[in-house]
Amino acid sequence: MRITIGKLLICLALAAIWLSTSAQNRDRLLQNLKSSGVDSNRIVTLLKLGRYYLDKPGDDKIDMDSTAFYINKAAKLSEDLHLTYYVYECVLANACLTATLHDFEKANRLFTQAARYYENSGNKRKAAEIWELYGNWIWYVDTEHSDFRAKAYLNAYGILSSLNEKQKAADILGQVADAYLRAGKLDAAEKAIESAIEQYKLLKYSKIYYGYYILGEILYRKNDIKKGLIARIETANSFNNDPTGKPLDGARFYFNLAGAYYNDMQNQNALEAYVRCMEYALKAGAKDYYYLSVRGAGLCYSKLHRFHEGITFFENNDDRFPKKSPYDEMLILSAKLQLYTQGGQLQKAAALIGPFRNVAHKVLADIGNQTEYYKIDNYIAISDPLLRYFIKAGKWDEFLNSLRQLESLPKTGQSILIKRRMLDYSYTRDSISGNLMAALRRYRQITRINDSINNAAATKHIRELEARYRSLAKDKTIQGLHNESLMQKERLRRRSTQLYGSLIGSLLFLILTCTLYYAYNQKKKANVALRSKQAQINEQNHQLSALLTDKETLIEQKDSLLVEKELLLREVHHRVKNNLQIVISLLYSQSSHSKNPEAIRAIRNVQDQIQSISIIHQKLYKKSGISTIRLSEYVQDLIGYLSGVYMPKLRKVKITQELDVIDLNTGQAVPIGLIMNEAITNSIKYAFSESGGEIKIIAKYLQPRLVKLVIADNGPGFRDIMKNDPPSLGLEMMKALARQINGTFEWKNEGGALISIVFKINSHEFSMLETGILPR
Repeated sequence: MRITIGKLLICLALAAIWLSTSAQNRDRLLQNLKSSGVDSNRIVTLLKLGRYYLDKPGDDKIDMDSTAFYINKAAKLSEDLHLTYYVYECVLANACLTATLHDFEKANRLFTQAARYYENSGNKRKAAEIWELYGNWIWYVDTEHSDFRAKAYLNAYGILSSLNEKQKAADILGQVADAYLRAGKLDAAEKAIESAIEQYKLLKYSKIYYGYYILGEILYRKNDIKKGLIARIETANSFNNDPTGKPLDGARFYFNLAGAYYNDMQNQNALEAYVRCMEYALKAGAKDYYYLSVRGAGLCYSKLHRFHEGITFFENNDDRFPKKSPYDEMLILSAKLQLYTQGGQLQKAAALIGPFRNVAHKVLADIGNQTEYYKIDNYIAISDPLLRYFIKAGKWDEFLNSLRQLESLPKTGQSILIKRRMLDYSYTRDSISGNLMAALRRYRQITRINDSINNAAATKHIRELEARYRSLAKDKTIQGLHNESLMQKERLRRRSTQLYGSLIGSLLFLILTCTLYYAYNQKKKANVALRSKQAQINEQNHQLSALLTDKETLIEQKDSLLVEKELLLREVHHRVKNNLQIVISLLYSQSSHSKNPEAIRAIRNVQDQIQSISIIHQKLYKKSGISTIRLSEYVQDLIGYLSGVYMPKLRKVKITQELDVIDLNTGQAVPIGLIMNEAITNSIKYAFSESGGEIKIIAKYLQPRLVKLVIADNGPGFRDIMKNDPPSLGLEMMKALARQINGTFEWKNEGGALISIVFKINSHEFSMLETGILPR
């Protein structure tokens, strides 16, 4: 209670300070008005007074009337003094007042008058600012007037483009896309934001991720799930490349990426993205994103059938923000309800039904009659575990009551995923009621939606990529042939010039030194030689034409083979990664049925080792160039994975990285990844007490292509050295892996356990997948 009263007193004090300062400004303006003459200074003072009342919080009628009074007086004085500039300053002030009163028809006319005046008088930059001001004046949720907002931003964009202000123009184009998105004009919005992204690329704008973020929102509303996922990945990747990125943006971007992975049924990737979102949310103090991600992570654990880990995850992470809103409580209860239900613990799930309904009722009351699609989509998605529980428990009456409540919500703007979910509920209802024809219709609708999401969208995207690539290759080929043709023409021109020069010289020499008869005979011989040369030239031209045709055919075959090779390699990496994930899942299933602690630990170790390899193939699949792995990026992903597995222990462990820019091919990345996984995992498990500690990962160049990799901790060190025992199995494995890459391996105690590997980068070797050779 004391904290609440303290905060209230602070707010009241700040409000009192603002009111006091504001009142002083108003009194000073009134004093200036009394002492001013009939000139431009008086007009400026009147406009400032009008702006004072316009900027006051709220839209109180007395304040608006005061604004109009002072603006009209300023306009009358400007006209009397024939001061055109101030006449249009008054028009602009009146436009802002009219927009505040939500009379956008009149506001549109006034803003247009002011902008055109400045544009015609040569101040185009001011005109662009007026159009941008008009667009900003219309609230983004005011969908009724989104067309006015889009038009205002488009006018600003046109002027800025003519001024060659590329950065500002691209930013405004993003505002245009947002206005079209709010108006529901999704195709126009997609076109605008793609154009903005292209301009950002040309400018090498570090914050291009804002454009990708809007593109992802548009594609989500267009129900283009596959392309939406690609946009979310681009958003996160470009954000990671910006060292000045804000934590709140990181939370927002990774939350959306996690949702896109989850909708595409990539549950492990979604889990990792949710954990990243939680990290950024904690840095930014963003409670909403934090609990949304906690709930999302819980759903991922459920989809991965790791129910016990999911419950443990909640116990460790649901109390970072002590004061939860009803929406936060609903998120946590929803995820727990799903974990208990899917894990077969129906009794524990039943205990959550009452609390869940209480908070859901409060959240639904806050939504009210709003038609904002995000809130409605989220409410339906969060309510899903409740209906799943009723289905699994066979409580059909309660299932039907909950379904009727969801069907009563506004359907405007529902995403295709929510529509599919509602159809699934309806299919279940029709099936249990015996209405088989209706159930069959629902099933067909669900199948069509699944096909459009999983097949058509993916095929369309692949075809678009191939078409773009072939178009680019064709343009390059045409340009190359054009250049070759110009060079050939130039060579022929020079040859002709030389030939004609020789002929003329020969004729002059013959005329001067020989008789007319002798000159005649020489001319005949010269003509014969000329015809022979022409025949040779024609033959060479014919051969050159054939060579050009063969060259074009070879270029097309080469481009086709390169595209096929890259697609095949990406597919191989993708399948290897998926197969490794299947092996991990099989090992997890095996460990869940085993009661031998030693066997479980051994299986978990193998899982970690396979996951370290899977990360490599996952990164190779996502990159456009798939021959090498950046060591620093791999270390980040490996630590991210281990953070999810050993989160309670890692909470007090500091991991320090000092990594040079080192690129490894697949043949070296796999052994190095296994060594790092084994060393880091051993440090996490055995090196530290409850007080925690530090792990250092250092990779430095000793010479060009000669690298030293060190993994060290400040724990008690290797016990094997002190007891003169033979090395453990893990150390033997690491030593064997080091030999596999022709490296030297060393382990010792130096302020804790220290492992170092010195190896030479084989930059000219092919990867294992490219050569078809597996390590021995």
